[in-house]
Amino acid sequence: MPIVQWNINFLLGIHEIDQHHMHLVQLLNDTYDEFREKGSIDPSFIDELTEYARHHFACEEKLMKETAYPKLDEHKEEHESFNSRISEIRKCYKQQANVSVELLWFLCNWISHHIRETDAEFGRFVDVHNIRKRISKSPN
Repeated sequence: MPIVQWNINFLLGIHEIDQHHMHLVQLLNDTYDEFREKGSIDPSFIDELTEYARHHFACEEKLMKETAYPKLDEHKEEHESFNSRISEIRKCYKQQANVSVELLWFLCNWISHHIRETDAEFGRFVDVHNIRKRISKSPN
């Protein structure tokens, strides 16, 4: 059973970003399944999540810059806040094994909120300014 159920409310209509979000949700759900089975999370998950999040954030911020998204700086601050919190959790994980529940709870809430609210706002900006075709045609 997934901790986050993927549905159309997560879609921005920007293919590359939607693919990243699907991967992040799948990564979280796979980790949740592992946690339910073993009672803990493999520390390599935090490394994988951190690396993928960096890649995703860079891609998202690049698109925002290219489209002159007016809330780019605020969005970057949310990404930086996420990275800081993950770093804190990583430090705790080295000291104690109980961080698994905290990590899952944080990720579930952050991913759901960030995609469906903050990222969705960018998706609406793209629609309103009719720039979706330009984004869809830009090279990866």
